[in-house]
Amino acid sequence: MSSDNSVLVVIELSDDKAILPVSLECLMTGRILADAFGGRLLALIIGNGISDAGKELSHYNLETVYVVDHPMLDVYRPEAYLSAFTQVHDTITPKAIVMGDTLTSIDLAPRIAFSLNTGLVTDCVGVECTSGEVWFIKPVYSGNIMAAYAFTTEPLMATMRSRVQEPAERRNEVCAEIIALDVNIDPSAITMESIKRILEKDEGPRLAHAEIIVSGGRGIGGAEGFRLLSELCTVLHAALGASRPPCDLGWVHPKAQVGQTGEKVGPSVYVAVGISGATQHIAGMSGSKTVVAINKDPQAAIFRAADYGVVGKYEEVVPAFKEALSHILKW
Repeated sequence: MSSDNSVLVVIELSDDKAILPVSLECLMTGRILADAFGGRLLALIIGNGISDAGKELSHYNLETVYVVDHPMLDVYRPEAYLSAFTQVHDTITPKAIVMGDTLTSIDLAPRIAFSLNTGLVTDCVGVECTSGEVWFIKPVYSGNIMAAYAFTTEPLMATMRSRVQEPAERRNEVCAEIIALDVNIDPSAITMESIKRILEKDEGPRLAHAEIIVSGGRGIGGAEGFRLLSELCTVLHAALGASRPPCDLGWVHPKAQVGQTGEKVGPSVYVAVGISGATQHIAGMSGSKTVVAINKDPQAAIFRAADYGVVGKYEEVVPAFKEALSHILKW
C-alpha cells in the first residue's frame, strides 16, 4: 500500500534526451489524479546524462522531479530499468503510477505491475474521478466500445495513449524540486544487451505527433498512388499514413501503419484515401478530431466514421484537392 496519496508520472526521453510529448500529456493526467487524491504530483526520469531534462521538467506544475542517472541506463534494458524503478518505488511508494503508452512502456509497465503485485490498464484514453472512485477509460473490441476499469489494488497503474490529453504547459519559473536518487544495478542480472542501434531519419512530421495525417489503403492500388498522397502531404504539412495492407504489400514503409497493430493517432484532421474502414484501422485513428474520407465505394464503412466524405476516384479527387489547397494555404 502507498504511504501517501502521491501520483508518479514516469517520463520518457527521445534519443536526443528531449521529453516526449506523451509524457507531458501524462503530467496532465497525473495532475487530475493528484488533485482527486489530495496528493502530490511527482515525476521520474530514468536514463544516463539526463540532468538537463530534469531541469527542464522542473518548470512544469508538479512538486518533485526524481532523476535516476546511471551508466547502465544509457539505453533501455528491461532488467536495469525495472531494478531502477523498483528501488525508487520503495522510496516514494505512490498511490498511482502513470506512463505513456509507448514501445518502451509496453515492455516495462507489465514488468513493474507484476513486481508490485498490482493491476495495469494499458492504452487508456481518459480518466474519470467521481465520488471517490477512479476509472480508467480505454477502447476495447477494436474501438467499438469504451470500457471503464477500476482498481482493487494499489498502486493504481495505467499507460495513456498519445494525443488524448492536452500537454502540460511549461512555466517560466521553476516549480519543482529536483532530487537525484542513487540506485544499485547488478550487471550480472542483465540478460539482454543492446548490440547495435540504427536510427532511421524521419522525413516530415511523425505520425504520433502530426496535426494532419493523410492515409492510404488497399484502394490506392500501388506504390505510385502513395507518391500522389505524399505530394498532398507536402501541401498540407501532413504525415503520411496507411492501413495495414499497403504496408504488408510493400507499397509504403511499415512505420506508416495506422491501426490496432500499428500507430494509434489523434490528429486534428485525418484524411482516409481508399481505406475501406475495417475495425482494426478505425481503432487506430478513432482519436482523430475531424475525419475526411475519399473512396469510390459509397457503401464503404469508412464513411460511417467520417465527418466529411467524398465519393469518387482518388486519382481525380486528390489532385483537385492538392491544386485547390495550394492556392488557399499560405504557411
